[in-house]
Amino acid sequence: MKPRMDAATIDRHAEMLANRVRKNDKKLRRGFEREGVDVYRLYDRDIPEVRAVVDRYADHLVLAVYERTQTADAPHYGDALARAAGEALAIPAAHLHVKKRRTRPKAGARYERLEERETRIEVRERALRFLVNLDDYVDTGLFGDHRETRRMIGEQSGGLRVLNLFGYTGTFTCWAAHGGAARTVTVEANPRYVAWTRDNLELNGLDDPKHELVTGDVGPFIDGAAAASFDLVIVDPPSFSTRFGAGDFDVQRDHRALLTRVARVVAPGGRALFSTNHQRFEPWIEGLPFARVEEITERTVPVDYRNRTVHRAFWLEAPES
Repeated sequence: MKPRMDAATIDRHAEMLANRVRKNDKKLRRGFEREGVDVYRLYDRDIPEVRAVVDRYADHLVLAVYERTQTADAPHYGDALARAAGEALAIPAAHLHVKKRRTRPKAGARYERLEERETRIEVRERALRFLVNLDDYVDTGLFGDHRETRRMIGEQSGGLRVLNLFGYTGTFTCWAAHGGAARTVTVEANPRYVAWTRDNLELNGLDDPKHELVTGDVGPFIDGAAAASFDLVIVDPPSFSTRFGAGDFDVQRDHRALLTRVARVVAPGGRALFSTNHQRFEPWIEGLPFARVEEITERTVPVDYRNRTVHRAFWLEAPES
């Protein structure tokens, strides 16, 4: 039986975390301020004993503790860590947000609603701003690990027809629109996130009829879309979803079938960006109907992420004709 967490151990973990986030913030903050980046990772399970991640959102901290046996009987463990990290960075207690992450739960949902506050704040990401909710769910509305991927999409969307599948809160869409996309279509099954996407577009002055928002499942949309109708398709699905046409979706099991369906709507010479944050993902992409497949993970994971495989990312290029 693994030992439980006593008060002395909690204090020691809190002190170690405080020292590390102070050091990391000193190293990172000035550069991100110059870039206009408010959201970055300060702690990424750096110390094996302290299984948590800490993200800075402007003058707020979000700390997520990974659920494990040792802390099951220490309900205030996360609060103690957050309090120490906040004091190290002079962040007020009201701006500390504590969550739990479940890696492989034996029962129940992995991502449940945590609060009912519906409070959002604005954060900057270089030229754009996004709305985030730091309390109600484990995820905040902005995946920090795709900061560089979003910039890449912005740089490569000029004049293109862009399709964003599994659109979530539309941050990829905003960067494509900012980059001069001729048209964007965002497909998201959850009406709440579709409305959030609209809010993000409006916040950045990008709300326009040429940026279409579709509330619906990805599978039927792809099958109903005209062939070769998009120059760039963004495919960043959840690891698992129950909203995929008539059945569920598992990225490890189903990514090959999904990408085969996506290939039909990519114009000659166009590309699809495929990404997943499944931590044990094994790609099976040889022989897909694309002319070239290139893994670009190392170029898309930001410098502040210690976990260099926080996601996997691939370019898939369609044949010229």
